[in-house]
Amino acid sequence: MDILASIGNFIIFQVLDQAPIFLGIITLVGLLLQKTPASEVFEGVIKTIVGMLILNAGADLISNTITPVMQLLNNVVGVNGVMPMNEAAFAVGMSTMSETVVSIFVLGFIIHLAMVFLMPKKDMKNVYLTAHMMLYLAVFLALSINCILGLQGMPLIVTCAILAALYWTFTPEIPRALGKKYFGEDFTLGHAAQFGTLIGALCGKLFSKHAEEEDAENIKLPGGLYLFQDVTLALSLIMPILFVIIGLVVGQDQVETLSGSQNWVVFLIMEGLKFAAGVSVMLSGVRMFLNSIIPAFKGISEKLIPNSVPALDCPVFYPFSPSGAMFGFLGSIPAGIIVCLLTVALSSSVVVFPSPIILFFDGCTVGVFGNKYGGWKGALLAGFVSSFIAHLGIIALYPMMGSMFGTGLMLSNIDYAVFWLPVLFVIKLIAGIA
Repeated sequence: MDILASIGNFIIFQVLDQAPIFLGIITLVGLLLQKTPASEVFEGVIKTIVGMLILNAGADLISNTITPVMQLLNNVVGVNGVMPMNEAAFAVGMSTMSETVVSIFVLGFIIHLAMVFLMPKKDMKNVYLTAHMMLYLAVFLALSINCILGLQGMPLIVTCAILAALYWTFTPEIPRALGKKYFGEDFTLGHAAQFGTLIGALCGKLFSKHAEEEDAENIKLPGGLYLFQDVTLALSLIMPILFVIIGLVVGQDQVETLSGSQNWVVFLIMEGLKFAAGVSVMLSGVRMFLNSIIPAFKGISEKLIPNSVPALDCPVFYPFSPSGAMFGFLGSIPAGIIVCLLTVALSSSVVVFPSPIILFFDGCTVGVFGNKYGGWKGALLAGFVSSFIAHLGIIALYPMMGSMFGTGLMLSNIDYAVFWLPVLFVIKLIAGIA
């Protein structure tokens, strides 16, 4: 049993949990099924893996620049609060329920594949391939269902696996239906923002009459404002200013704990520029990754699960509307700050700090959809509404997280607030009645 457990842990945490390797295997299988020449198989697999590594490098650069500065801001506020941060929260959950989480992931993915195979409608055949987000959901469900229902062992594993499989199977249809006019149907979203794309589209529809002329990608801004049409240039202007403002709030002494011998203002400016560089790097990786995996997945779609498409990480949508993504991100920032200030001012039992994950990854994703449906105004509003709901939902979710409650960490992303919070309340209500 120990050998089997070791093999299982190796496959899950050294292969499947490593997105570049996992998606490289998917590309390999897809190309082999198409009897692609060996040289093209090698090229496709390598470009998929390297593209994902570039994407991850950009995402890490973004996280590594903004997270320490945001933590300084949190510390200076001087209250006990919670930081929604997937990676850190996942580590906490795994420290207490690792075997359960692994079992949920494996069983849930098997059920998901079976459901996709059996789906009669073509547009429902979406294979969820974002492995790290699947593991995050497994942690979330293991902790919350255990806390609410008191389930343990196999009943907990089966219940959570079914819930996860239903989510992975049905929710990617939302962005696929909303985005097929703009992005085609070669892929869809497999993250934790599928319902977020609906928020983006609904916010965009409020400005749909002027969507085309106010498209963030085409709008002609006066004077030097034209720079904002290039996402790298725009972020290179905005982020250093934002970082300096945060630095002024927390104070020179606090910033110097990070900057060391470097001038604290120069340090903040450089961190803002690194953030912009991270976005540019990430978008480059996305292009390489998509150009390799989409043709490769055709083999899986034709041979193993006919007519299926991959459900992928949210950055795959950013190249379709880089400026829309930027407006969504900009809209999400004030919403996160407002929720934080409200929880402090109202003496909430849970003070929610702005989450870099919600602000950037959710904000950019809903911004793309908001822009497609309603131009830059739709993207800006979508970012604000999504961020506000996601941060506010943490107040109710956090106490239901069992052993994670009190750690100061929480899983983030909009779907936890929009979808899973109501689901947990319904489960809790039914359990109370029973």
